[in-house]
Amino acid sequence: MAAENTDYGNDICLRISPHSGKIIVEERKRDGAISFKEISPVDLYFMLNESYRNSETVETGLLPEHCLSVTIGKGEKTFVLWNPALRADMTYKDAEYLNFPIPRLVFGIRLLDTGRVAGCTLGVVADEKPTPASLMYHYPFSNVYEDSRVCTGNNVLPRYKKQSALVNFPRYLLGIPDNDDMYSPGRNKLKLGHTELMEHLKDKDPAYYYTDVLIPNGKTLGDFVGGIYGRNEEDGE
Repeated sequence: MAAENTDYGNDICLRISPHSGKIIVEERKRDGAISFKEISPVDLYFMLNESYRNSETVETGLLPEHCLSVTIGKGEKTFVLWNPALRADMTYKDAEYLNFPIPRLVFGIRLLDTGRVAGCTLGVVADEKPTPASLMYHYPFSNVYEDSRVCTGNNVLPRYKKQSALVNFPRYLLGIPDNDDMYSPGRNKLKLGHTELMEHLKDKDPAYYYTDVLIPNGKTLGDFVGGIYGRNEEDGE
C-alpha cells in the first residue's frame, strides 16, 4: 500500500467568492510563509490555459507536394492540393485533347487509412500564390457540383500505398473521360456549349481563362478549404 502524501509544501489554493466576485490565490511555502494575491477572471483563464500540457501528438507522415492543408479524422485524412500544372491530357466523349490548357486548380481529397480515395472536390483558384483570400471561380466544364464535389461516375478511385503519391491524383482525375453531366454554358463568359468551349480553348494560353472565360463564384480559397472540412463533419464522415 502506497504511503499517503502529507507534504503540502508549496501548495497553491484557489479561493473563489461568488458573493464578492473575488478570486484569491493562496500560496503556502515550505518555510511556513503564506501569501495572498487577488486575480481577475482573465488572469485565471490564462493561468489554467498555460498550465495545460497535451502529451498527445499526431504524425502526418510525409505530405504530398503542393499540399495546402490537411486534417486528420477517425479513419481518414483530407488533403487540399494546389495544382501547379497548367496543361493536362483530357478526354471529352470520344475526343482526346492532349496538352490541353487548364486554369489553376485546387483539389480536395479524402483518403481513407486503407489508402483508398473516398471522394474529391475540385475548384478553380486565382492564378497567384495561394492564400486564404485568393478568389475562386466557377469550374467551366462538367461533372462538378455547385458545392465543388466531383462526380466520378462508375470510375473506381485509386488506392495509394503512400500518401505522398497523392501528388499524382490531379492528373488521374483530369484524365477521366468527361461528358455533359452538370455542364452549364452559364459558367463561362463566352456562353459556349461544351463541345464549342473545348474546341475554342484547345489552342489558347492558360492565361486566357482569366481574361475571357472564368466567372467568379463569390468564394475564396479559405471558403473552399473550410467547406470540405465542414461538410465532412456534418456528414459524420
